[in-house]
Amino acid sequence: MGATPVWRLDWDESLSVHIPEIDAEHQHFIRLVNELNEAIVGRMGWGKIVYCMQAIIDDAAAHFAHEEALFRELHYPDAEQHAQRHAEITQALHEIMRDFENRGLEYELIKAGLKVKQVLIEHILSEDMKYRDYFLASGIGRGPGE
Repeated sequence: MGATPVWRLDWDESLSVHIPEIDAEHQHFIRLVNELNEAIVGRMGWGKIVYCMQAIIDDAAAHFAHEEALFRELHYPDAEQHAQRHAEITQALHEIMRDFENRGLEYELIKAGLKVKQVLIEHILSEDMKYRDYFLASGIGRGPGE
């Protein structure tokens, strides 16, 4: 079996925030990002690429709203900062969508697809781990294996 392509991302426990519904949403994000990058690398056409990117934008909006509602419900102290990060990511995703719509060169599309992956995964690994740690310490989340 060959190595995993650089554009592909696989879910593992290091990405878990130990809140099952949020983990499920993050796993869905990863599937969408992989589908986008597969469409780019596989040269599946502009329609498919734009469709995949719009699915990521729509999914991000729903996910961010869910997270922010959860933060309000659970009185997460950094909720406002986290919501600001969500706004920044949303803006970045819309900028990437504009890049796709401008139909750049193939390497530019690959670069943009990888940027989507980078933006979302960096957010999970940095910002989302902050609330994971807070909720676990507060007894709200579930530890590994629970």
